[in-house]
Amino acid sequence: MLVLGRSDIGGMNLLKSMEWEGNVWDALKYAVTGMPVFVRKGALRKIIEASEENARNRDSEIVQAPDLISAAKEKVPKSVQSSCFTALREYGVKVD
Repeated sequence: MLVLGRSDIGGMNLLKSMEWEGNVWDALKYAVTGMPVFVRKGALRKIIEASEENARNRDSEIVQAPDLISAAKEKVPKSVQSSCFTALREYGVKVD
């Protein structure tokens, strides 16, 4: 079983199938490291898939902040949504 911790965060790159703006990808990595381990992997997979689908729906080859925010609002478990959005804001992503 793959457990994404702070030390092996680079393994998350394997879940991507599209290009992401650097700051957006970095913000996502920062946000998920604060999630409980038992939530992290599933939430990450769902957020990545939904973000990339949002980008494709815009006919874009690059995932941008609005794609991530929309996906996070839908896919992040309510129990950790507040901390996720706080982390995204700390990383410079406009959530509201």
